[in-house]
Amino acid sequence: MTFTLSEDIATGALSIQHDVTLTEDGIRKLVETGKASVGCFVRCADTYHTELRTLAWPTGRTDFAAGVLLNRVTLRPIVWLNDTLAGWDPGTIHPEFSPPVDLGRGDIIAIGEEHIISVGQAKLAPIESIFELDRSPDIPEGTLQVDLERDRITILAGEKTHETIMLLREQKAGKPVVMNSVYLPAVMEVLDALQSGGDQYEAYRWHAPFTARCDARGVDPKTDRSILESAQKLLDGPASGLEQLVAEADR
Repeated sequence: MTFTLSEDIATGALSIQHDVTLTEDGIRKLVETGKASVGCFVRCADTYHTELRTLAWPTGRTDFAAGVLLNRVTLRPIVWLNDTLAGWDPGTIHPEFSPPVDLGRGDIIAIGEEHIISVGQAKLAPIESIFELDRSPDIPEGTLQVDLERDRITILAGEKTHETIMLLREQKAGKPVVMNSVYLPAVMEVLDALQSGGDQYEAYRWHAPFTARCDARGVDPKTDRSILESAQKLLDGPASGLEQLVAEADR
């Protein structure tokens, strides 16, 4: 099942367009004849909203009023029976279940991959607003450290290095350099920390907007293998800014 979101940021109302693909002929026939239904479990921890939402087959739209869903929302597609089904054997049931099988009303006969979406304005926060730059005499010049135990993710640098970074940030030509040399490795450091134990950072204010941006970009810090690839997604391909910088310099 694929989902396309249409969100009214001002009001918080949400519409979700869905498209269903069923490749198992026996299950598809049950759905097409009304003997089974398609839907998804909708769960939102922030609003305590949990429901099984029936969805139109094979495509359609479902609406959620403002305030029903907020921040991290999970969608788990399923197909369930509308009535009992005796002696069912579509020819694709694993032998260990000894087909034909008898199934009851409400039994789940198909389940899809869980989708995670982000609802609300948290995901729109510029990546730079989640971070702050700070100077520290304890950091060797030319190096950076990341402190995750503050309200904002703090990139620490020595006095001279900090001054250089701040000067580059103020220049149009310097922003791509800062994005690639400062923010990219910092984001990788955050992803690495979340991959190894992100629950300990949930109390910090940066955690919600950062994870919301991850959800919006299709990044899962706990399962994605390449933190470099994930960091580039979160920063919208920062290397492209370097290409533009070189192109402008050649003019």
